[in-house]
Amino acid sequence: MQSALFATVPNVLERGNCVTDEDPRCPIAATGHEDNCTDWSKGPQLRRVDTEGGDLRTLECDVDATWIDINDHMNAQYYGIVVYRAHAAFTDALGLGDEYVRETRFGKVVVQTAMTYEREVRRGARLAVDSTLLGVDAKRLHFFHEVRNLGDQTRVAVSEQLDLHVDLETRRTTPMPPDVLARLTRFAADQRAAGRPEGVGRTIRFPRS
Repeated sequence: MQSALFATVPNVLERGNCVTDEDPRCPIAATGHEDNCTDWSKGPQLRRVDTEGGDLRTLECDVDATWIDINDHMNAQYYGIVVYRAHAAFTDALGLGDEYVRETRFGKVVVQTAMTYEREVRRGARLAVDSTLLGVDAKRLHFFHEVRNLGDQTRVAVSEQLDLHVDLETRRTTPMPPDVLARLTRFAADQRAAGRPEGVGRTIRFPRS
């Protein structure tokens, strides 16, 4: 059952495909590799996964043959592109997408990101991304994206990301409007209630020589 809190997130999601490389919202198409990715960045199909709180499914996508490299698995660059698209869909779901930018002249920028590759992805796989807003304050948003292989139901990668809220006129960080901050704070708390995703805050550890 959809929570009352989730109902406060703008209903801006619908099933959609990227079909032209002129569409700036479609970074995979912009590479010249059109695909049948389904995101929920424009309508009501965005859905929770498993629980009333917790992750939101922000993208499903078949692995294109052109993403397979000499090692016969998906090249690392395409994990990043898949996560980028999921992050864009999640941004829209949170009410911080194009309409927000046009109306307020505020936006957000990525200042830190870390990707961990947990399993290889082979030709013909279908992927999904589940997204969480871990936390938010006046100027910062902390995100976590989990990439899953829908064939064997394994998690294949995670991406942790910090975004800053910015004034696009001054090009400097600025606090979010109070109503936006309050809504996102409640939303993050609702997601956290389902538990903290495994792997948050990982750092690279050097091998001992």
